[in-house]
Amino acid sequence: MKKIVSLCLGVMIFVSSLSISSASDLNVSRIAGADRYETAVLANKKYINKADGNLAVIASGQDFKTALYGSYMASALKVPFYVLPKNEGVSKAVLNEFDRLNIKRAYVMGDKGTLSAKVDNTLKARGVKVERIANGHSDFYNMEEQVNVIIREAFPLHGHYEYVEIIVNSDKTADLLSVAPFAAELSRTYGYWLKDYRNSSPDYRSSYKIGGGDSIPYNYSAYTMLFGDDRYETAYWIAEHYKKISGFTDITEYPDGSYSKTKMSDKNTVVIVGGDAYADSLPSSLVAAYNGGVILPTYKDSLNYYAKHFIQKHNIKKIIIVGGENSVSKNVENELRNL
Repeated sequence: MKKIVSLCLGVMIFVSSLSISSASDLNVSRIAGADRYETAVLANKKYINKADGNLAVIASGQDFKTALYGSYMASALKVPFYVLPKNEGVSKAVLNEFDRLNIKRAYVMGDKGTLSAKVDNTLKARGVKVERIANGHSDFYNMEEQVNVIIREAFPLHGHYEYVEIIVNSDKTADLLSVAPFAAELSRTYGYWLKDYRNSSPDYRSSYKIGGGDSIPYNYSAYTMLFGDDRYETAYWIAEHYKKISGFTDITEYPDGSYSKTKMSDKNTVVIVGGDAYADSLPSSLVAAYNGGVILPTYKDSLNYYAKHFIQKHNIKKIIIVGGENSVSKNVENELRNL
């Protein structure tokens, strides 16, 4: 029997009165390296001091769909996440991270056409156990299934909701990026499954549907639908719902008669990413997961309305930009500092 958690709330409406933050109260920072690979390393260095299970997740920095599922899994497991060039081995910077965090196991996302066999060879030579996660685009369903099973097996007590789905069009990189930390927490806490709608059934009513009719056909229904006219508004509604259910405490009774309490973490941080340049934003889910944050995209040279509205409405004090100035310009950073 399927049990749907009571988190599925209706989509919220805009509130006209805003709580305005003063510039002196805002803490605006940026995580940016010379490229997407260094940015991911810097994000891990800043926020991760321990790798649960001595585990890390590695993905290609050039295959966004596979990388974002890797990012989702790493965020759910609360383990380091790194990206590498497609045809190269493991960089010295990432190897140093493996030493710092005493990594002994690694999930490598995609087949050897997605990430070179050099990755496996280098890690195995250092005593790291490597497991490949499916075959990337050639067998996306298998990869997605493996990721969800790995998360559920890591938190068996929270897998009591049978196949409760968050469906998304995984070809829509912006939607997948924005929903990743939200899906990761629901997967870790309640055993939800993040699924491409094509791997679901239109006859099954999902818990969440991410994206409008141009992303997922209307005959796929859900208890809660989060979408807008574009990627910026869709990310806003995801953030609004995530903020609304933060602090929610669920009491669960297990078959053996025992109980547990689970609390969703409060969402008091906004992670800003470029809405048109995703390369630097691949570790943004990790940054959001470790800071109780939501992800909001913006234009490169000006702050998007929905990001600004969310920050002011909820009196957000901590803002983290992920990516260099080619993704999110200095002008946007200045706008944020002066809200």
